Amino acid sequence: MPVQQDFVNALALPDLAKHAAALGIQVLPQQPRPKTLLMAAPPKPSATLVMGQVAGFTAGLTGQDKQDVECTTLAAQLNSDVKVKDNKTYDGVLKWFDNYASVMSNLGWIMSFDWQKYQASGQGLSMDQVVLEILAGAMTGDAPLIAKAAIDALGKLPRTDGRLSLFRNSTVSASAGKFMLGVASKQGESLGFQFGAIAMDYASRDTTILWFRWKSSDLKIEKDTKTATFNQVMYAQQARATLEAKLAGHINTYAQDLDLGL
Repeated sequence: MPVQQDFVNALALPDLAKHAAALGIQVLPQQPRPKTLLMAAPPKPSATLVMGQVAGFTAGLTGQDKQDVECTTLAAQLNSDVKVKDNKTYDGVLKWFDNYASVMSNLGWIMSFDWQKYQASGQGLSMDQVVLEILAGAMTGDAPLIAKAAIDALGKLPRTDGRLSLFRNSTVSASAGKFMLGVASKQGESLGFQFGAIAMDYASRDTTILWFRWKSSDLKIEKDTKTATFNQVMYAQQARATLEAKLAGHINTYAQDLDLGL
């Protein structure tokens, strides 16, 4: 049996109904993406909220490219929720990221986290501004535009929208938070994922993770930015079918489209 397929078979996932209920959302009916959509390459950039992670996509990626990113990032998050029971504290968040990177690496991504302390350019910043400031120096091409459009799309969601509940409950606890945003694009024959990750330790917060105000006295932020690359050919040969089948009941519930307005 191929190594990746063996890894996917053994990958622990949370019970869908219990996990979704804990995040305050309803389980949605399974609706596999039609093969015609998997082959198509949309002419405009797009984005998906994958549980607590935002995944953007440049124009020209196929539906299968998008699904590969959605499935691998979702599997890494779900397994991290299982493996790291204490993922609501700052130390737990860092362990959660370590497990996330391990799962992604086993699925074909070259990924690791190298945390650096974030120094804000000024006081009074909201968290969405902090995220964009962190990403600005790390993204190239259309990625910064797509990242901003995705954050704006999150900000426009009604407070009652299930996507906002999913995002908030996946990323924020009483004393710590985490956030990831990446933009996928073709890098030659491979997929590249320009991403930023943020781990937060705070004494207090307001509303949701992206829109509460920056207070240097009670908020510590560690950040990492890089481009991860994906061996998509090996993934397709060894793991894709097995992982898609394993996530069949999860993907529609946890992967929700965002309207970029582009």
